[in-house]
Amino acid sequence: MILALVLFAQVTPSDAVANYADCLSSRINADPAMIDPPADVAARLAIHDAALKLCAPKRKSARPEDAAMFDRVDASTRKVLEDPVSAEQVDGDLADAPKP
Repeated sequence: MILALVLFAQVTPSDAVANYADCLSSRINADPAMIDPPADVAARLAIHDAALKLCAPKRKSARPEDAAMFDRVDASTRKVLEDPVSAEQVDGDLADAPKP
């Protein structure tokens, strides 16, 4: 019984975090500028900021316990757009990275 209470007390991310991450990803990828990602970091971050604004309602309607996970999603997507070459070297294909 105590184990069940301990497991129940552990906070796990809700589906809202996954939905929010999907929203950010789809909004960023749907931006026409991402067909050939801009070499300018500020331009890529503007795309990220626009996606944040569009996905904000998903974040606001979620549990307060998920705030840290939302922050991680935001930081991760921002990091990829700030330095896609570095992120792609860690995570995969360089085909979509902006050309310097």
